[in-house]
Amino acid sequence: MGNFVALLLFGIFADLAQAQTPDAFDHLRSLAGEWHADLPGFGSMTAVVHPVSNGKAIEETLGTTSDSEISIYTRDGSKLLVTHFCALTPDGHIARLATGPLTGSAKQNEFTFVDATNLHSPIAPHMRQLVIEFTDADHFTEKWTKTEAGKDTIFEMHFHR
Repeated sequence: MGNFVALLLFGIFADLAQAQTPDAFDHLRSLAGEWHADLPGFGSMTAVVHPVSNGKAIEETLGTTSDSEISIYTRDGSKLLVTHFCALTPDGHIARLATGPLTGSAKQNEFTFVDATNLHSPIAPHMRQLVIEFTDADHFTEKWTKTEAGKDTIFEMHFHR
């Protein structure tokens, strides 16, 4: 009987510990606020992050003083999904990117291209990858990969509060 009670308590405490560990979506939600980074060739970038839709989605507005674009992050089962409204490509495509199945508290999330609207050709410029790395409460990095006619360009931004 003692072993049964010990196993039962261990299971309860393990479930509580897991429930209190932030997951990948919680990491994104923790970025709420205004962030700044320099992007060579573009200048000073600002990211404003805040939860929307009663916390079920996270909106990020990213840009310069002259233009911006929006990304919406949501859960999709065991994955994260980002819908990106791109200002950098000529046709203004809307790309969807997703992570693989997530477990636990990821310090890095890699989103890969799923599909896009307003993309007139597969070789037209479009965002095909996003990697978000969480450094600490005051720093994170976004690496966006744009592909065009088989050539990749990476835009890496090191954000700070």
